[in-house]
Amino acid sequence: MGIEELRVGGSVKLKGPIKLKHIDIAGSLTIDGDAEVEEFKVSGSAKINGNLKVGSVDTSGSLKISGDLEAREVDASGALRVDNLLKTQKLNVAGSLRAQRIEADILKIAGSLDSSETRVKQAIIHRKSKVEGKIIGDRIEIGKDAEVKSVIGCTVIIGRDAEVYSVIGKKVVVERGAEVDYVEAEEVVVEKNAEIGTLKYVKDLKVHEDASVDEVVKIEKLSIDLECVEE
Repeated sequence: MGIEELRVGGSVKLKGPIKLKHIDIAGSLTIDGDAEVEEFKVSGSAKINGNLKVGSVDTSGSLKISGDLEAREVDASGALRVDNLLKTQKLNVAGSLRAQRIEADILKIAGSLDSSETRVKQAIIHRKSKVEGKIIGDRIEIGKDAEVKSVIGCTVIIGRDAEVYSVIGKKVVVERGAEVDYVEAEEVVVEKNAEIGTLKYVKDLKVHEDASVDEVVKIEKLSIDLECVEE
């Protein structure tokens, strides 16, 4: 294509592959094929029937990608769906995100995320957020009243009144009122009024007298290998 910028207020369908500097969608856009864009903004709806390689993505509307999404930074305050891999340095989710797999350096969630596997260096899951699937990272912080299915991390902090099904980590802190079905860690701190089903630990265990733990088991090593940098 001979243009560098595309703004859509109505309905547009393009045949890929395309390469542009800037796309701004207030209407509806469909691209049949791959796209490479420096800056992609979606306040309407967009569908990429292929892969999207982009510098930054900002979607407050609806964006669906049938292939991979590779970006420097992703801001999803609307609805974002990636059928394959989403790979980025910074991922901010204030709306809803669904992807097959995610790889990110820094992940911040203030909405909902659904992915079979999310690998990060650092994740901050804000209050009342919801995460389906498995999240794996160096440091994972789960906020108050958040709901998370499965966590594997070097350092995991489960915030007040959060609900987590399973957590495996090197250092795990379960804060006041949090509920966790299964904890497995080298070092564990369980605060007041926290509730845990099964707790397995390797080295150190501190449980507040007003916490509730159904089963405590001392183990020789974790069931999985974790490569962690000492803090």
